[in-house]
Amino acid sequence: MNGSQHICFTDSAGKALFSIPDNGLLCLFYGNGDRHFAVCHRLDDTHAEIDGVNYSMPDFAKRMKHNQISFAPA
Repeated sequence: MNGSQHICFTDSAGKALFSIPDNGLLCLFYGNGDRHFAVCHRLDDTHAEIDGVNYSMPDFAKRMKHNQISFAPA
């Protein structure tokens, strides 16, 4: 499956939102209008390294919700 693996992003409850390819980009939207692009590496079915930090997908969504940051495929 080289090259065909995807990272499935979820909301904080674990419901699937969208997926991006391994090594793909995620766009983070901050409340002040700033945007940031993060490189994402798949670790396994429920974990990814996002901008150099390892997350479970629900934990990432919870953190983004808490910080009022929305995210979408870039």
